[in-house]
Amino acid sequence: MARSTPPPRRGTKMLGADDCGPVQENKPWWRGAAIAGGLFAVLLILAVVVNLSRSNGTSGSPSGASTPGAAQNTAPGKNTGGAGGNPQTVALKVVDGVPVGYAHSRAGAVEAAVNYQIARSSAKYFTDTATRHKIIAAMATSGARDQLTANDDTGMKQVLSSLGISDANADTLVARAAAMGTKTDSYTDQVATVEVWMAGLVGTTSKNAPLPVSSSWTTYTLTLQWQDGDWKLASINSVNGPTPVSTGSEPSSVDDFRTADREFDAPPYVG
Repeated sequence: MARSTPPPRRGTKMLGADDCGPVQENKPWWRGAAIAGGLFAVLLILAVVVNLSRSNGTSGSPSGASTPGAAQNTAPGKNTGGAGGNPQTVALKVVDGVPVGYAHSRAGAVEAAVNYQIARSSAKYFTDTATRHKIIAAMATSGARDQLTANDDTGMKQVLSSLGISDANADTLVARAAAMGTKTDSYTDQVATVEVWMAGLVGTTSKNAPLPVSSSWTTYTLTLQWQDGDWKLASINSVNGPTPVSTGSEPSSVDDFRTADREFDAPPYVG
């Protein structure tokens, strides 16, 4: 009797992607460098958006604002090396789809940085204004919240316009990211600066869209402030790369990406 093949391991879907429509005929619609010009233009806009997202928050002492939103569920997490040098174990809460409640340690700050940028990279963050505002409220400092909200609202509107995305076809957007590595530039018990090297996917599964699903490589620098017993996002900026050499493989079809986006869970959060 032939042995059955075990299903592949999946990540944990935290932000909940909508199912797309039925899969259609598998037929690639682009080849090689034919889209290079349009791809560069749109990815340039994406880079501008991230730089627009720099908050005006400072790295001063906590202001005492409370963390908005009620916890929806919990995600177990372990952070070692607390502020006093003793190991810590914490259970992360999930507020409006974002893990919060990090250990007061270097490791806790790194986990917060990774998770906050993953939250900012979801399709819902791009297309759903209410979801985006809740995510920002859950992860940002009180001093940075309004500016980050205004900047990301403006930036996401520019991205969606450049991709030809409207309310009618918002479910065709593919946007995902996963961390390749982290580096702590500085750390005190009140302020931490963490670099996160991310691989991302962005584009649409619409056959008439200006940009198919394409890869991006970006290093984000997040400044975090310890506020109300948690690490909160105070500012963020980015630079392109490091970017690996392409293998030269032929891109998958729109239908392949539509199927994958529906069937594969998003990369899991850290912790």
